[in-house]
Amino acid sequence: MSSTTEVARSADTDLQARRRRAITSAWAGFAVDSYSIYVASTALLPAMVYFQSSLSPSQLSVFVGMTFAATLIGRPIGALLFGHFADRIGRRKVGSVTIYGFGTISLLIAMLPGAEVVGATLATTLLIGLRFIEGIFLGGEYTAATPMALEYAPQGRRGFTGALIQCSASGGPFFVAVLTSIVLLFAPNAGLHSPYVQWGWRIPFVIGALLSWGVAWFLRRRVEDSDVYKETARSKSPLRDMLKGSSGRAFLQSYLIMTGVFFAVNMLGSVMPQLLLSNKGYTASDLAHTQLVNAWPGMATYLFYGWLSDRIGRKRALYIAASTTVLLTPVTLTLMGSGNVHGWLALTALASLTNVFIVGSLGVLPAYINERFATAVRSSGWGVAYSTAVVIPAFFSYYQLWLAHLVPFHYTAGILAAFGGLIILAAVSAGPETRGVDLNTVGERAGAKA
Repeated sequence: MSSTTEVARSADTDLQARRRRAITSAWAGFAVDSYSIYVASTALLPAMVYFQSSLSPSQLSVFVGMTFAATLIGRPIGALLFGHFADRIGRRKVGSVTIYGFGTISLLIAMLPGAEVVGATLATTLLIGLRFIEGIFLGGEYTAATPMALEYAPQGRRGFTGALIQCSASGGPFFVAVLTSIVLLFAPNAGLHSPYVQWGWRIPFVIGALLSWGVAWFLRRRVEDSDVYKETARSKSPLRDMLKGSSGRAFLQSYLIMTGVFFAVNMLGSVMPQLLLSNKGYTASDLAHTQLVNAWPGMATYLFYGWLSDRIGRKRALYIAASTTVLLTPVTLTLMGSGNVHGWLALTALASLTNVFIVGSLGVLPAYINERFATAVRSSGWGVAYSTAVVIPAFFSYYQLWLAHLVPFHYTAGILAAFGGLIILAAVSAGPETRGVDLNTVGERAGAKA
């Protein structure tokens, strides 16, 4: 064997190792990201009385929505701030800083006093304020890790690689559900002064902090920025350049797609647990068990659509996924909220189907949106489009209340999910196909096709 062959093989082995570490860190980073987002709708939801002791069901719905929305509203700020630095100084450094950040906020939330100690107003303000700050770090995390992993991925497997990272959006809630189920075994939830309400809900937040710090350490110590990024000239103002010309058109299209996605995803992540709990006899423990089951078909759906997009193209796969959101999600969400479906098994089946009908688009979008932007502005384009799009859908609880003047309340979630699917279909039709583009050269030429 010649020395040239040995050098080439050594270089290839090194690239494979760096690729595995980059993709692993991106998967783990988004897993703890999604864990931090959804811990409120699973672990904290049964203990909301700790912060507000006298709420009607509709008021509780709005309060839960505000807690969830505060995190989502913070994300655009994080994307604007950290996306700039991810393009300027590197994906790895920014990724580790942001993950350390939201891990620390998670620990602070676990230490919060309740309404009995500091009053309902202050307790609520502290919770929502910390969730807002956490959202800033969460928005920053996503600008860094996914673009880096996709820059490492082989051209013909970028769709699947993006879906693999994105499927950790189901892995995070799954782990929250596991922990919540375990905690409820030894800390029952039976009112304001029960063990779960007083201290049990804090445990998932503490563990979330520890997991986040572990992932941040790994990213900082074991992962390198991609060669695609290292070989690209830096933009002095990535955000400004991202908004100009064909990149600006790519951003607008990506923003609209993600707006549609978040209309649908919010129905899944925040409204669906409330619909399930509104059914007679369905308990907080039942919800945790449903989430345990629900994660698996969700992860399989991400991977399927990512794989499909590598074979038939990003746009075709998105058309299929968004069509199921429009046509089928209203049926399952309405059945869950109607009170006419009984039993844990039947409700869990509906929840899993809803997950499948909603998350398919997200299996394709990491690859599609990152392939729309040049390397010098990719973190800004991906992160800002993804995170700024959360703002309008974040007020979903108010849209539901408005719609409830026209239709029964349990129809509103399905209507908003279908509306999101229609936005996705319209926005995808306005952009180019990106499967197979060269990430070293994509940018102006790719955008010019739009």
